[in-house]
Amino acid sequence: MSDRKTFEAFLDQSDLSRPVVLHDGDVDGLGAAVVVGDRLSSETVFLTPPKGENAFTDSMAERLRKLDPSALFVLDLGIRDFDLLPGIPYLFMDHHRPEGLPKGTVISGYGRDPVPTTSLLAWHAAGTPENAWKAAIGNVGDLGPTDPELDVARRGQTIKRFDAAKSLLNSAKRSSDPDAAVPAALRLFQRSQSAQEVIEADDEDALRLRSFHEEVKRELAESRRAAPVFATKEPIAMLRFDSPCRVHPLLAQSWKGRLPKYVIMAANGKFRPGYVSFSMRTDAEINILDLLARHKPSLGVDTPEYGLGHDQASGGSLLLEVFDRFCESVGLPIPARPQ
Repeated sequence: MSDRKTFEAFLDQSDLSRPVVLHDGDVDGLGAAVVVGDRLSSETVFLTPPKGENAFTDSMAERLRKLDPSALFVLDLGIRDFDLLPGIPYLFMDHHRPEGLPKGTVISGYGRDPVPTTSLLAWHAAGTPENAWKAAIGNVGDLGPTDPELDVARRGQTIKRFDAAKSLLNSAKRSSDPDAAVPAALRLFQRSQSAQEVIEADDEDALRLRSFHEEVKRELAESRRAAPVFATKEPIAMLRFDSPCRVHPLLAQSWKGRLPKYVIMAANGKFRPGYVSFSMRTDAEINILDLLARHKPSLGVDTPEYGLGHDQASGGSLLLEVFDRFCESVGLPIPARPQ
């Protein structure tokens, strides 16, 4: 069955009087949310996990229960065997490696060649010609594969404007206050008719996003001062720094070409108080998910915020003392506590 038929079958079988779209806050998650939301009613509620957390927690389930949804759409947040809302129909749409098979409907891009982004999945499942450019921004923003139909949607919009819109929207989740920035980015994206409108808007949401965009640029520049430290038991190069912004994925991505034989781990001790949030990237033939799985027993706890994502792009968020145990396990020196 095609993705569109799977999606339409879910809609036909569900009560859509009050749907909730739970989505990631990066530009891929935003693109998917906008495309899926266009297919639903004006009563749709949009929600993202709080800063530094993921969708598969009891606290997230409680937040969802209070919204009393008639149907739930979980976009670009992973796929797990975790019953968020028993008795409520839900659909997962994602491109990361699944961590179990849930009871709901699943549209997964993992294992396809090439692996589509969630925005691309959403567009093939629910998209229209009018929102194809939004799916295209989400797809490009998460380094997705080319798609002939989405490429057509980009015509008439300059690459410079397209990339500027992508960068502005992506800064929401990367900011020090994504809980405020991501809803602003979603509203701006929903009402814009082109990439040019995204970058030229001057309302409150746009001004807030520009401020966060500048913050992320400053924090990324500061994080680049970190020097790599090499593990003795795994091919890991760690960059340890402290920032209130989620710039660790950007830092890891920027270093992977400089140390192509290593897994780059950018470890941020200030993004989430009491935790180390880290991103891992590599150009080597190393499966990061498998590497992290080997060391999971050393953590001493079962954490849902560890080892999710892609074979060569993963990460997590660990309590300080748990991160210390991970460092010991892979042969990294225990980092100094953030001030």
